[in-house]
Amino acid sequence: MILVLGAAYIVVLREPGSLFFPFAALIFIAAPLIGATIAALKAYTNKTPVFLRAAGAVFALAALSFILTYAIYPASQRTSLLLPASCGSFAGAQPPASFVYDLPGVGPATLVTSDARSALVAAIDFRNPPFPSTVYLVRKSDNHILWSAHFANDLIAAKIDDRTLYIYNDKLGFWIDSHTGLPERKIFTIDNYGGISQSDRPVIASAAATGRWYMETSAMISSWNQDGSVVPRRRLIFNGTAFNCYINGSTRSVEQLWSP
Repeated sequence: MILVLGAAYIVVLREPGSLFFPFAALIFIAAPLIGATIAALKAYTNKTPVFLRAAGAVFALAALSFILTYAIYPASQRTSLLLPASCGSFAGAQPPASFVYDLPGVGPATLVTSDARSALVAAIDFRNPPFPSTVYLVRKSDNHILWSAHFANDLIAAKIDDRTLYIYNDKLGFWIDSHTGLPERKIFTIDNYGGISQSDRPVIASAAATGRWYMETSAMISSWNQDGSVVPRRRLIFNGTAFNCYINGSTRSVEQLWSP
């Protein structure tokens, strides 16, 4: 029953967030009760212990299915990009014009990502490794700054999707409403983003360091929100900056922001 319900929700219905809790109730409550009732009816003696053991076993199977679906499987779906050796250097030249966003009161900044309404830009100190940065969420119509944060480096990955700004400083994530600049209220979040690593498979604990740096360019994020909404396994492709380079997750290209 658990497998049938799970397949119906994931494969047939394509994981609609609005139906997560009804299906969760069927899988975590109805299925254990039905399985335990059937087991107890078949037992000749000790019906109550049989009922409890059967309910516990079915519930444990449901919990295992949840962990496999929302934690273990996403951990294997990681995309990394090797950063060239030129990243991390600075020679004093101007950044490419396509990356420049002139933010009033701040000056020239790097456009990390944007949508029709908002943009995330980063003011990076290119002259001083590890390149400290301040990021600004900007309303494009009037350049009003909705939200900002300061990081000790330029390890930034970001995506604006369905009104939410997903932004990571290396492995630390923030979820911001891209229209208001307010933090989104979450009850529980699972994501597989690993930031910067010396291995292209950081999920494997025994992976040997290569001496090179890889940046993850995608994430699979699930969130359960205080307003009752659910975002199950949303896959995002990030743009970002790292070691004085700009990384385009969609094209898998890397360009030095300040080049010789």
